[in-house]
Amino acid sequence: MNQIVLRRIEDTRKLGLCMAGLVKAGDILLLSGDLGAGKTTLTRFLAQGLGIDEREVTSPTFSIIHEYRHGRIPVAHVDLYRLGKNAEISDIGLDEYLAGDFIIIMEWAEFLPESIGKDCLYMNIRMDRECKTRTVTFRQQGQSWKERLAELERCMKQH
Repeated sequence: MNQIVLRRIEDTRKLGLCMAGLVKAGDILLLSGDLGAGKTTLTRFLAQGLGIDEREVTSPTFSIIHEYRHGRIPVAHVDLYRLGKNAEISDIGLDEYLAGDFIIIMEWAEFLPESIGKDCLYMNIRMDRECKTRTVTFRQQGQSWKERLAELERCMKQH
């Protein structure tokens, strides 16, 4: 699977919950897309699937990183929007999260100046305002997501 169309908010919830069943500590999810495309909403539903109260998950635009430690796996939710094209991982303290205990979900990943250097999953979310749909395009770096993307597709079809 390399693309999925989300027609309703329930489709986004389903995607987040399916992903929650597939992620593991050390995973890096790199989200990109227009303002309002649904990056934080998808993160909220994924966190819910990990046992984190979805109401706690908010955009970390001003604080850059929010931590959610009380789910099945701790989550570092990162937002590079304010840093723009000059985002440097070492400048925001992301190095400590790359040790592998956290799932890193990074919004505005298009602002990363270079590859993060690990297996990761890129998710680009594009809105079609006329049709009121969102298209999520997946691209993996490394091998860890190859089989999991097939499992994600099965999960999305089942529910």
